[in-house]
Amino acid sequence: MKVLILGSSSFAAKGLREQLEQAGHEVWTFNRARMAGAGPRDLAGRYDQLAETLRPAGSCDVLINYSIVKHGSVEENLRLADQVIAAARALEVRRLIHISSISVLPAVSGTVDEQTPVVVHRWKGVYSKVKVAVEQHFEAVVQERMLLVVRPGFILGAGLADSLSGIGRRLPTGQMLGLGNRRSIIPLVSRAHCNEALARMVDAPLTGNHHRFMMVAPDAPDRAAYVGFHCHALGRGTRALHCPAWLWRLGLGLVSIPLSLLRRRHERLVKLFEHNLNVRQYDCAQTSRALGVDFRFDWQAALREVAGVGPSTGWPAANETVPPTQPGQVHYVGLGRIVQQKHLPGLARNGFTGTLSWTDPARTTPPAASVALSPQSGWPAAASHVVITAPCQAREAVYASLPPSVQEVLIEKPFATSAVQLARHRELLGARRAYVMHNYRLKPNVLAFRRYLGERPAGALRWVTLHYETPSPWHEQVAWMRAEWRHRILVTDYAIHYLDLAWSLFDGPMVIQRCQTRRNARGELASVAADVAFPGGACSLFLRQGAHQRQCLIEFVFENYTAQLRFYPDMFQPVLGGHTGLDDARLALRSLMATAHKVGEKLGWRAHDRSHDQILGAFTGTAEPAALGEFSLPALMPFYERLTRFADEVYRE
Repeated sequence: MKVLILGSSSFAAKGLREQLEQAGHEVWTFNRARMAGAGPRDLAGRYDQLAETLRPAGSCDVLINYSIVKHGSVEENLRLADQVIAAARALEVRRLIHISSISVLPAVSGTVDEQTPVVVHRWKGVYSKVKVAVEQHFEAVVQERMLLVVRPGFILGAGLADSLSGIGRRLPTGQMLGLGNRRSIIPLVSRAHCNEALARMVDAPLTGNHHRFMMVAPDAPDRAAYVGFHCHALGRGTRALHCPAWLWRLGLGLVSIPLSLLRRRHERLVKLFEHNLNVRQYDCAQTSRALGVDFRFDWQAALREVAGVGPSTGWPAANETVPPTQPGQVHYVGLGRIVQQKHLPGLARNGFTGTLSWTDPARTTPPAASVALSPQSGWPAAASHVVITAPCQAREAVYASLPPSVQEVLIEKPFATSAVQLARHRELLGARRAYVMHNYRLKPNVLAFRRYLGERPAGALRWVTLHYETPSPWHEQVAWMRAEWRHRILVTDYAIHYLDLAWSLFDGPMVIQRCQTRRNARGELASVAADVAFPGGACSLFLRQGAHQRQCLIEFVFENYTAQLRFYPDMFQPVLGGHTGLDDARLALRSLMATAHKVGEKLGWRAHDRSHDQILGAFTGTAEPAALGEFSLPALMPFYERLTRFADEVYRE
């Protein structure tokens, strides 16, 4: 059959032509503007010259009318309807399908179906008034041929501009307000089902002149579920809020009084918004039986397609399972500042009761600690677990001298600072189980970020920015750390945890697209600005030392929302729907709380940050060993391959 589609470029008509052609029909189209890639069967022109413009199509069997004067008056749309009817007569069409709307139906509580007549009153919106008038005009004028009136619901499909228009409104507080009764049904229908129904309507065995069809999914959600899904799964708000129907009626009634006085006419906002307040059910059983189409569909998947949201990014799972082990003797190689500040207090908080043996050529006496310490001149015969905190440049000799009895090794970051060193250290460790202390992954703000990713779908990660400022290593007490360029301190020591977090959610190889460095008068790396790319997204970073600042902000831009990890003090802040003054207030409050926690830790009141404790407890047998999985060397190798390649580029002579 020959089918002509008026307004084929409209959102609702997308894909219909292909559906009809697959069914074997000859399809012609007409639009006001000529479409890109238009062929000889794609006509374009003015509607007031419609019959003449359509003459090349010749006689047609079916005409499908999507045309409307967008934002036009009722009168303009009635003139357009007359032109469509005249063209249908000139083309001698046997079946005229007019696309109306579900909005022509009365806003009643109860059930509506195909036989429910349209309702005319002045309280309807402009769009509904146009649809009512045009549908009635078609039914009154078209008598000599078969007229099919189609009333689709809210059509979901790719390309929809806004799936929340008139249904929800984001508040300045970040919540999404559902506009209307939370129990009212959103009359959804998929565009694919609409096209399928229309394709069957073209040659369906029907009798009589006038037929009405209604297209709404029988499992369409209510307003609470619909708005809630937008908030939880699509990042449109922190959560959904709904006012009871009586409160809406009261508020709209009160606002109607001054509005009527200002406009000098009676305004009844309650009647205007009645379709949002009454609970209306839609019975499309007759249409489904006549056309053999089941309008049920996965509206949540359709909304994800509309929003262009792919599978959500989550925190990478630890693939390695660490079996429970009970250390015979824990031996420390190096007893420097990090051990005194973090390791020894953490072991004490974990309830470690054994004696730590230790070796450190820079010390002759142990520091004061609440854990028993025993110096050793060599490797203890009973040593099975070794913690290595010695400087990275001294570790090759340590690894080479490890006795066979040592099978578990915990290493303070970094594991390696160059690609050559990475390969050498892996070779020397052999088959031993090695773990690296990337404790920032367990900091409270990072754990909050990880929980948020698990609770609220983020969509794909598109972009990460890292801005890190730190005082100069020249102020360090340890001499080797003051040799910044030689030991690559800024990138592989100071910024290592932040680079780990910034790159942790990206899969695949890293490509360094830009790397600009600047050195200071002492020959240290003063700053590095770089852009790196991954298969699914990109990361821009700026690292600087010596500018008398101390701050770090990592911003993750997902499809659904933005997440910020801040340090100094440590905070996590999700941003949904845009950053407002209230977000600034939340940041200020969280900053005060984080600062208070840090002060409490310094005063010895309570350790809020237990990130070191958790890893040390898992390694020494005072906590669940499975927690070590994500810190194993195999799990961290992708990061160290990226880090060392980046460091080799930054510190290239």
